[in-house]
Amino acid sequence: MKKKLLLVSALMASSISFGQTIFSENFDAGTTLPTGWALHDVDGLTPNNSAFTAAWIFGAVDAAHGNSAVSTSYYVPAGQADDWIVTPSIAIPGTGSYTFQFDVEALDASYPDGYIVYVSTTGQAVANFTSPAVMTVASGETTWTTKSVDLSSYAGQTIYLAVRNHSNDMDVLAIDNFRVRQLQANDALLNSVTLNRYSMTSTNNTLTASVTNDGSNAITSVTMDWNDGTSHSQTISCNIASGATATITHPTAVNYSTVVEKNIAVTITQVNGGTDPNTANNAGAAPFNTLSAASTKHVVIEEGTGTWCGYCVRGAVAMEYMHLNHPDFIGIAVHNGDPMTVTEYDAGNAATLSGFPGANVDRAVLGADVGNTQFETYYNDRKNLPIPAGMTAVASGTGSTVNIDVSTTFRTVFANANYRLAVAIVEDSVVGNASGYDQHNYYSNQQSGGSAGVLVDVHGLDYQQLPTVIPHATPLYNGTIYHFNHVARAIIGGFTGLAGSVPTTITDGQVATHTFNYTIPAGSNRDYMRAVAMLIDQVSGQVVNSVEVDLAGADAGINAIANEMNMKVYPNPATDVVNVDFKASNKNYVVTLTDLSGRTIVSNQYSNLSGAQTVAVPVNGIAPGNYLVTVSTEGAIFTQQVAVK
Repeated sequence: MKKKLLLVSALMASSISFGQTIFSENFDAGTTLPTGWALHDVDGLTPNNSAFTAAWIFGAVDAAHGNSAVSTSYYVPAGQADDWIVTPSIAIPGTGSYTFQFDVEALDASYPDGYIVYVSTTGQAVANFTSPAVMTVASGETTWTTKSVDLSSYAGQTIYLAVRNHSNDMDVLAIDNFRVRQLQANDALLNSVTLNRYSMTSTNNTLTASVTNDGSNAITSVTMDWNDGTSHSQTISCNIASGATATITHPTAVNYSTVVEKNIAVTITQVNGGTDPNTANNAGAAPFNTLSAASTKHVVIEEGTGTWCGYCVRGAVAMEYMHLNHPDFIGIAVHNGDPMTVTEYDAGNAATLSGFPGANVDRAVLGADVGNTQFETYYNDRKNLPIPAGMTAVASGTGSTVNIDVSTTFRTVFANANYRLAVAIVEDSVVGNASGYDQHNYYSNQQSGGSAGVLVDVHGLDYQQLPTVIPHATPLYNGTIYHFNHVARAIIGGFTGLAGSVPTTITDGQVATHTFNYTIPAGSNRDYMRAVAMLIDQVSGQVVNSVEVDLAGADAGINAIANEMNMKVYPNPATDVVNVDFKASNKNYVVTLTDLSGRTIVSNQYSNLSGAQTVAVPVNGIAPGNYLVTVSTEGAIFTQQVAVK
């Protein structure tokens, strides 16, 4: 994988408590170099991304950190970065223990930029940093990590701190929240609490806490209490060096035998057997609900993409792979900067991406990498998570009118629920007639500087053999027109969902319903469209469950899981024969195989069928690709997609 196209923009400001701090900078005041700082572009190379107009630039790479300082080592032609960012002068007091701390993240896990930290006592020029580096990280952290440098040897002196990106042909490095602080002896910082959000009753759940040693002494024990009205205090041995972070596991499991809603309060009450002098950062909490029954979990991935983005074809390949191999996967391609863009959807989705292509997985894993392996990993990690509700959806209406009835069956209780429903409309087989539909392709062997790598989709389409810009109206080498699948066409109810679509008081077994209405615009084809209903937690922003329903047919009365007919299509992909299983009810049926342009390949009629049926549809001799298998009877139409290879 190589690499993301960086998205740098102004998002939300972040705040941080600096305690006893003599210097701090979080870069949130703007997108220019703060007053008194210095930049040095020693390498003089040309960045691959035109956003990098200086050695370090300033903008948001994710919502959590607000603006950060960002540099790149991804050049054309490839080369080694030598980019410096230097603080103003900082006077270190003659007494007390002071530490330099900063947050850092390498944005691409496959190409992680490293960095070097220096201290100067003479000035901001590169030549002033003659002392050995105080920290060298050859391959950077791929999640935001707090790093610390002891400044005790500089007591009573005026210093300058420098961070240098010295990586060779990596990608993007972000740094944030510079601070120089005086440390207390025993000071623990409770960063976060991790506990399963939902659980079946009578199940042990492990509670952990991320703890940073914000003091000067090593932490060898913490006393931690989780409290649901009853105290569960335990002293836990550990070994956390000054400035380091560790995960602490509470030995008492969270377990309830009945359906309950709890808010678990977590507090560090002692450090190293004594009092923590700064108790303001010692508390956290975790909401927790038990469930009376399990519900089917669907995983939705909203991928940020665009025809202008040459790496984004990787997302199209991953979407098809997941669609054909994982029935509980739902993919939505949210376009940016091209004719398929839905402005509201793009704005909400792109706000949490660090670049394109990027993906949000259930809006829980944000700014995720894109690829077959990555998507499968995210899916497997989330597919079996306990969830508070199951979902079904039914679409109806004729012509351009669509009504989507969404039902949500809750398996827990909420005194003050904060959930909303939203529906995304998705279309396959989208082909445009304007140049904005020309898809850039960095995997082409014709790409200047060489292909970004091998990229072949599940149907054998080899992107190395395609042009650098795949034209919108010219047949490809296999004779088909390049088209776009999983394209987001609308987001009904808004990106975060429709207020009032889910009640605030929920009882176990309660079914919440809401009907969404949509008018299919001219130019879209109902036969290739689907609705994706999402249940969105307004506190976390996560999509806790989702379901997909087909809009195809003159009267789309299709349940999301086709319970009425129990239609199954296999094998998928197929080579010689596609078997179509369905449950007949003494009616006449038509089984049809069409290509994605609507052309009929095979169509057979069957009279007075009843009970379980298996119809064999021959596919040998037809061109490899995606096709639609349709079973229709007296106003009802059921359709599934099948791949032929």
